[in-house]
Amino acid sequence: MLLACVATALALGPAGSTLAQSPAAGKALYKTWCQVCHSVDPSTAVAPFNSIMSAANDPARITAAANADPSQMGFINTSLTSANLQDIAAYLGTFVAPPAAVSIVEFYSIARDHYFMSASIPEIADLDRGVHPGWSRTGHAFKGYAVASAGAGPVCRYYIPPASGDSHFYSASPAACTQLQADFPTFVAETSSAFYIGSPDPADGACGAGMVPVYRLWNARADTNHRYLTSATLRQQMVATGWVAEGYGPDAVIMCAPP
Repeated sequence: MLLACVATALALGPAGSTLAQSPAAGKALYKTWCQVCHSVDPSTAVAPFNSIMSAANDPARITAAANADPSQMGFINTSLTSANLQDIAAYLGTFVAPPAAVSIVEFYSIARDHYFMSASIPEIADLDRGVHPGWSRTGHAFKGYAVASAGAGPVCRYYIPPASGDSHFYSASPAACTQLQADFPTFVAETSSAFYIGSPDPADGACGAGMVPVYRLWNARADTNHRYLTSATLRQQMVATGWVAEGYGPDAVIMCAPP
């Protein structure tokens, strides 16, 4: 059944996966694999070795460098995993000033009994002005980033067509984003990076120190709709009315927002 698949298969990433984007792990990996060429402190490296800082919070840059110079960096593709590269990129990101946080603002439509959230300033402004009639702010919001940041990965946004809900779905799990497109080809991939945010440990749902847990709920109706909240009390109230909590660990945490 479509809705059951959305609620179960997409709520979580691959079983047994480990949380990447650990600056501490990245520091150890950098010392082992990168330090000999790029200096102890990567932010003080000189040309051409200072180019490693372009990979701060962007592991794809490390892979691209390895492919461009296999004689010097080919070991990266054989000795390091994608999680290792994410950790190294996160470590490099600790030398870069964090970007300013942005607000992910929630709206509600009484007519549809649907919730919607957006980090897009133009989209939020249009909703506030009534360009898309029937939507109003709920007063709830949480924070994320507009660009890649240490410990924050991209959040994909899919449009769920009218036949399945006329709604939107967000996930901070790249695996879930890919699986959604494969399982539901009619869903429209609007963007792979609506905003950037942290991910909880898939084993217990724990967020990093100082991060705010974000909960996702599904309305369990034919017109699929999801709501994203930081209030544990409100989440429990909605579960009591029939909404289904989706996420990792006993508290069903789906994302980790900056404070």
